[in-house]
Amino acid sequence: MKKFLTGNESIARGIYEAGVEVVCVYPDILKTDLFKSIKKFKDDLQIEKSINDKANIQHAINISNTGKKTLTFSDKIDTNILNIEVKTEGGLVVILNDDSGMISKEDINDNREVAKLSNLLIMEPGSSRDTKNMLVKAFEISREYKMPVLFRMTKRVGCSSGIVICDDQKNSKSQQVDMSIENKLEICSSISELDDFNKCEYSSLKVGFICSGICTFYTKEVLGETVSYLDLKIINPMPGEKIIEFASSVDKLYVVEENNPYIENYLKKMGIECIGRELFNIEGELSPSEIRKSIFGEYLNHIKSDQDLIISEEPFIDLEYILTLYNI
Repeated sequence: MKKFLTGNESIARGIYEAGVEVVCVYPDILKTDLFKSIKKFKDDLQIEKSINDKANIQHAINISNTGKKTLTFSDKIDTNILNIEVKTEGGLVVILNDDSGMISKEDINDNREVAKLSNLLIMEPGSSRDTKNMLVKAFEISREYKMPVLFRMTKRVGCSSGIVICDDQKNSKSQQVDMSIENKLEICSSISELDDFNKCEYSSLKVGFICSGICTFYTKEVLGETVSYLDLKIINPMPGEKIIEFASSVDKLYVVEENNPYIENYLKKMGIECIGRELFNIEGELSPSEIRKSIFGEYLNHIKSDQDLIISEEPFIDLEYILTLYNI
């Protein structure tokens, strides 16, 4: 079954399909559209409330260790509380509420640099369909390997809409594995190299673009199939082998991302030459128009209307109808 859902509604649908039992929240989350969407899709959820962000994360970890699939939220990740050393028996996914354009927050919120210090798997969807599918997969990974998974959502992805293929609720319980920290790090790295998440799409080998999240769709809207793409849906750990393979296959490499040069810094540390922040704006949200302006030096030419052909009409007020509404 196909539905037209926003990113927030896709999270709610993913919660249903993954069989999530508990959602932990704090006061700032209760008034968001995301929480309202969750309540619509699954009204029998156990809702646990905490006084602040840190207490909420700790409470979610404790509940997950009782064997329940748990989802929670965080505005500012604290790696002292949430990291690769934390064990979660039932599965725990933490949604990072990032806001690239200060749509709902007073400052730009970009958790990527801090979140990577946790050494946890960080997923970043770019569409409603990706959001639902990746959230279900995040719970499978978290439950199987007994570790939290971070799920980065930006406000723009949450508000945008798209067609989502809805499946039935999945109650399959995969075999759980007790692993050392070193083994967990190796598992995260191997997952990041899979085509299911980080995929190379080759077309022209003259120019290649590395993007993540919604920036992938912005770039494809502008350039289409004229260039090659490396679409990153897992941004920590980065797929080093795949990045080296892609960079060596194209003549010129661009990096498109919002705010901090997170991906670009990683590439330059590896000695890979790329074009990023010197071309694209470092603050605020990107858009197809801004990407087009940065690459081609001009915005898309729109068809201008002929003002002489526009018929101007005086506003019509049916006074008799208005009077009847008020029984005058």
